Amino acid sequence: MTKNGMTGETHGVDEAIDSIKETVKQTVKSYADHGAQTVDAIKSKVVEAKDQAVTRGNDVLARITELIKAHPFKAVGIAFGAGYIGMRLFRRS
Repeated sequence: MTKNGMTGETHGVDEAIDSIKETVKQTVKSYADHGAQTVDAIKSKVVEAKDQAVTRGNDVLARITELIKAHPFKAVGIAFGAGYIGMRLFRRS
């Protein structure tokens, strides 16, 4: 019997507890690593989508700028018409 009144069986229980603790640590680390990889994959997809959106937006803006330069009177007329319709819609509300 040991000082605390227990037999040598506690040594086996302590080893089992240590083994369980180590298994839990490894499992948690595995899940954390998998989560980090998933987050990195999602982050790279979001950055890629943002880059594509910016590129497409810049392309559209360049095309609109070209059209306005090519047809300035039509552009002013369209802007005036859109403003007038918008004003009429908001005025009724």
